[in-house]
Amino acid sequence: MSDKVRIEASRTPDGCVLDVWVEDPDLAGKRATLKVVQHARVKRGSPVHAQRVLHEIDLTLTHGQNRVALGAALAEAVHYEGTQLDLLLKAELEIDDGLIFDTEVSADLRMACQLPERTAIQGDAKHVHSPPDRFDFFANLRAIPPQARAMVLWLLIAGLPLIVGNALLGVRDQMVPESRAWFYDKTGDDGSESPLQKALTASGAAGLALWLAIRKQLRRYMSFEAKLPGGRIARDFRCRAADIFDGKARVPLERAQVRLVAYNCEHGQYTTTEKQGNSSRTVTRSFSNDARGVVLFDRYLPLVPADVPLAQYIDDDINFTPLFDSLYPPCRVGTEHGLSVKLEAQLLHPDFVDQDIVLEPGDLAGADFHRRTV
Repeated sequence: MSDKVRIEASRTPDGCVLDVWVEDPDLAGKRATLKVVQHARVKRGSPVHAQRVLHEIDLTLTHGQNRVALGAALAEAVHYEGTQLDLLLKAELEIDDGLIFDTEVSADLRMACQLPERTAIQGDAKHVHSPPDRFDFFANLRAIPPQARAMVLWLLIAGLPLIVGNALLGVRDQMVPESRAWFYDKTGDDGSESPLQKALTASGAAGLALWLAIRKQLRRYMSFEAKLPGGRIARDFRCRAADIFDGKARVPLERAQVRLVAYNCEHGQYTTTEKQGNSSRTVTRSFSNDARGVVLFDRYLPLVPADVPLAQYIDDDINFTPLFDSLYPPCRVGTEHGLSVKLEAQLLHPDFVDQDIVLEPGDLAGADFHRRTV
């Protein structure tokens, strides 16, 4: 904060108020621009940040107090500190008082955000949106249809030798002179590259693709379905769990766990360098990171017989109020940065691959995040 001018924020029944205190009498009569800015700060290597101006006003400064009433300008503002993204709220004042450089002052407005303190989250957020998937491969293999079982075996027979062979090829090309390399060369921007590293990267990508294809087949032991009921989801919204979850299993489901979870998703961008032959270029990539989460519904089902609709064994109601008390409201800063809210229906099983379906909650009213249920 400058010793010539400072910015203070306070709340009133009509909204937020900013007081610009001018300590230097030489600034009296100067023109200034005051902005309230929502910043998106990416917290990873080579970040690409973004910002959005929520309110802007031109004023002529007077010595002492200069009061600016923001009204509802900060109603949708968010202060959020996450894993890979922070959303910061700042007041930025630029005073037209210099021939070359103007005086610039900024202040942190986190206390001016009208969002009540969020309810504490119990446990690790990752166990909410991405619980550990432990399963018995052979039990799962026996539970899926014959055609799916044949597909899994074919993928293993065809895919594993290809992955291992590619890695061995990289080892071979690493050990011999470049003139005798079969596939992976050693030429790069600095005159050398690692054939082994190239091969391991390719094998890793192929291995991930192989596992995703196998996992898709292993999930076919049942048809798991989920949908949100009609109407907008609001703070006091309740519905029957049976209206959301459905599906049938080919085999009896013992010790299944059915959950509906909600979580914030962080969005942002970063830059990376890609090599193209002997040249390279900088590209901008977008990312999404599942973060803070809350469990809205969690039921343990001792037994669901085969070919019986799952909904027949769930007769509880789901209350959506914890979503609005625990999570942060959707907040976009540009098209690629900000926070969103997602819902996910999950079926967890100790022997079979877990089922999950991401559900879009639609438009969530920001006002529902800003009030508490009495």
